[in-house]
Amino acid sequence: MYQEYPPDMRLSHLIETYWTFDGVITTPHSHSVLPDGCVDIIFDFGGNDGTGALNTGQPELVGTMTSALEVSYKTGRIQMMGIRFAPAGITAFTKMPVFEFTNQNITLPLSETIFDKSFYERLPDMNSMQERINYLNRYFLTTLHKLYIPNKQIEYAVAMIQRNNGQLSVRQIAEEVYLCERHFERKFKSAVGLSPKTFSNVMRFNYTRQYIKSHKEESLFSTSIACGYHDLAHMNKDFQRFSNSAPSELTR
Repeated sequence: MYQEYPPDMRLSHLIETYWTFDGVITTPHSHSVLPDGCVDIIFDFGGNDGTGALNTGQPELVGTMTSALEVSYKTGRIQMMGIRFAPAGITAFTKMPVFEFTNQNITLPLSETIFDKSFYERLPDMNSMQERINYLNRYFLTTLHKLYIPNKQIEYAVAMIQRNNGQLSVRQIAEEVYLCERHFERKFKSAVGLSPKTFSNVMRFNYTRQYIKSHKEESLFSTSIACGYHDLAHMNKDFQRFSNSAPSELTR
């Protein structure tokens, strides 16, 4: 029902994945979407009322998150597609400061530069999700570098934080990109939607989740130290903040 599709290689530094959610929901259910430092744009083509009718309305933009988002589904047909931009990747296609929609779910204005009028007219009428994904690749490649060029210093800083699983100080990162801390923090938040410290904490949290899953025999205290926390209490605090859960739940 849920599938991910890699973008064209020429877009991989800007778009993490395209995803689709297509099927019939027979039992109402919900699940938690955890913070990942990304911005998503979501299109709903099938609605969730069982009719299967196309919804030609404007897409929804889900900003960078700092806490878990609970998503509920009613019974009926659901046909959705999403674009998950890499951290700061959306800045190649819009001038909107990303922090303006942090922790928000907003309707994307038709006047916004990410998509033009022809895009909205063509996408809903395509016959398959794969056809829509191919169209997205062509559309983004056509507009790439014609609108905005992402800040290379921030792109480098994001990659640096990801490579080190969020375990570097803001000062270390700012020095690496030759910016004073205050200026770096302002530019980073505008492009990513989170401060560099919060983004680092999100990256460390997600790394820790994967670490626990693959090291279930290890004590949580040892895990907290291995993943860059001062102690277990700090790790527990991050898990509560970002997922409303305890790390011990992953060891079951």
